[in-house]
Amino acid sequence: MSRPAIGVDVDDFRMSTKEALRRAAELQFRAVEFATVTGELAPTQLSPSGRRHLSRYVDGLGLSVAALRADVPQMRLTDPKTAEERVALTCLILEMAADMGVPVVTAAIGATTHPETGEPSPMAVEALRRIGEFADSRGTIFAVRPSRDSADRLVRLLDEVSCPSIGVNLDPAAQIMAGANPFQIVERFAGRIPLVHMRDATSGSADRAGRETRLGEGDVDLEGMVVTLDAAAYGGAYIIRRTDTETPAADLDHARGVLDRMLPPE
Repeated sequence: MSRPAIGVDVDDFRMSTKEALRRAAELQFRAVEFATVTGELAPTQLSPSGRRHLSRYVDGLGLSVAALRADVPQMRLTDPKTAEERVALTCLILEMAADMGVPVVTAAIGATTHPETGEPSPMAVEALRRIGEFADSRGTIFAVRPSRDSADRLVRLLDEVSCPSIGVNLDPAAQIMAGANPFQIVERFAGRIPLVHMRDATSGSADRAGRETRLGEGDVDLEGMVVTLDAAAYGGAYIIRRTDTETPAADLDHARGVLDRMLPPE
């Protein structure tokens, strides 16, 4: 199996898109992820010719687009006031991903199960089913990024949705900060993880959230995670994230070096 690509979310550089892409290439990243909900990369703003131009620009830098990010924290799938709009926007982003040949769209979806019983929200199930059917029709994967729902709850949710085009975007740090065990996600969804966000954090609990740290300075068992994912035949990219720092480029470069030493040789 080929060595996974080490990538970066261009938003974390806090530069313009083209500047961030050039910086990613200079720092020897091989893959990138974009946020696409608002701004110049939103599907309503980026025309078909703009999408082709962006794809050519990325290719010219020796990079590939591993995923588009569709985070909309103010639009919850469990809220009848926002669920329909969230589904429509997500489908637009999936359409753009298909146009650009991007295999995955990722998104944080928040809590989707009842806090006491663990039962999946019927509204979230229906919304995800519609998103999954659209993703399937476009040959893409919609990968949900859990933080608050445990592995067992996520299994119940995705079993209820029952759509092969819904996967899991693993973010071990988000799990650690919420007091959950990211290894349980790998164990339960080994074949359904198309993308991993790699960052580090201190441990949290139900009463107190953890905090993000530089890679290698928190409580995430990074080497154990890489070994476990390798054993599970993970074939996607590792997208490094760094959202809470005053020195993003330096921290992202540091993280690339840390992760590069953990991955098997070419």
